[in-house]
Amino acid sequence: MREFLNFRQRAAAYVLRRLPGRSAIEVLVILHRDSPEAGVQVPGGGALPHETIGEAAVREACEETGVEAPVFGEALGNKLMRGPEYEHGHQVTTYGWLRTDDTRDAWDHMVVSADEDDGLRMRCEFRPVEAAGIDFDMDRFLPMAAARFAAAYRAPVG
Repeated sequence: MREFLNFRQRAAAYVLRRLPGRSAIEVLVILHRDSPEAGVQVPGGGALPHETIGEAAVREACEETGVEAPVFGEALGNKLMRGPEYEHGHQVTTYGWLRTDDTRDAWDHMVVSADEDDGLRMRCEFRPVEAAGIDFDMDRFLPMAAARFAAAYRAPVG
């Protein structure tokens, strides 16, 4: 008999760009200013009940980084986690990529959201995909994201 699991749905985003005059595809990473132990992450968070994964990814990227005009590319894959710390015992994070033409290389941002992240201070940086240094296995779909971005925008990978 099949078992249907209740789970928390999250969206995580690789915000990608390739600026004129630069050969590398770059990814936006965030560092928690007040919690360095949080490591290098990508924007992400819980999807609201009425949101698609793409809508949640765009909203989370904007809330957590203030990145300019991100556009959803596509969903890439999922990561299922189980544990007592999750409201329903399980959490599924769907990873996708977004495109932006934001020209800033690095900036500080204060999260503006309707949840517990409101007021968190973030350091936002664009880094070459190959040197992103993303922690906690959040980079598991990054090579695929860069390849799909490159194919969509005819940008060479690496």
